[in-house]
Amino acid sequence: MSDARDQDPAIPTLTIQADPEAPAAMHAHTAQDLPPLLTDVVARGATQLPPDPVLRAALQAELEHMLAQALERAMLHVREEMEAELPAAVTRVLSRLRPG
Repeated sequence: MSDARDQDPAIPTLTIQADPEAPAAMHAHTAQDLPPLLTDVVARGATQLPPDPVLRAALQAELEHMLAQALERAMLHVREEMEAELPAAVTRVLSRLRPG
């Protein structure tokens, strides 16, 4: 039985549904660009997974937290780089301006 949430484009999925009729070469080509499946990351039988809605919500929260941390690190790097290049930028602008 199919879950209606699987067909809703507004709900992101964390796994890719395999198409058994697609050629194997197609799967091999795109597999390197795809994130790992949850079943590849968690050892089978090693842990009891929570119900699907709970797992989706927990993973979504974790991914949002990871994204926020990555963005903060990236913005820190951008701020440091801009501050380091600011004197050279001011010098370039002043050298292009003509007096008067």
